[in-house]
Amino acid sequence: MGNKKEKIVEVSRFDKYAEINEVYSSLDRTYQINVPSNFRMLCTILDVKVDDILKDFMWLVSYSVHSNTTNKRRKAARKFFMSCRYGQPGYSEEQINQMFDELKAERLNYDTIDGMEREDLELFWRNNHMYKQHWFKRWFNKKCRKEAITVLNDY
Repeated sequence: MGNKKEKIVEVSRFDKYAEINEVYSSLDRTYQINVPSNFRMLCTILDVKVDDILKDFMWLVSYSVHSNTTNKRRKAARKFFMSCRYGQPGYSEEQINQMFDELKAERLNYDTIDGMEREDLELFWRNNHMYKQHWFKRWFNKKCRKEAITVLNDY
């Protein structure tokens, strides 16, 4: 028999990243918004729920995992977001586009994990959770916001 290399995985110091910190995770939120009558009527005619449209937009623009989506739909959501100038002047258009590009790159990593061994998947998700926290803190602090980072809980 040949020498079979044994894979050793050291993760103990990263145990805190086994699950994403709740502060940085997706959360259920309830919002009370005024839905314009024309929008309600249009949704009724087309038999589409207002909630579905809002959820689709959020998942598309954030490059989160979303079933039945295309790059064309993601680009359209991003283009709409940018045309509204959300986040400006706090961040430049170039910086916001960089944020989107980084979210897109992270999303593309998910497409590469099929067939990974269990231990490798655990490391992948720990790294992903660690990166999400780093990514948020890096961009949050670039704006020199006066609030504590825990303001994320309010959004």
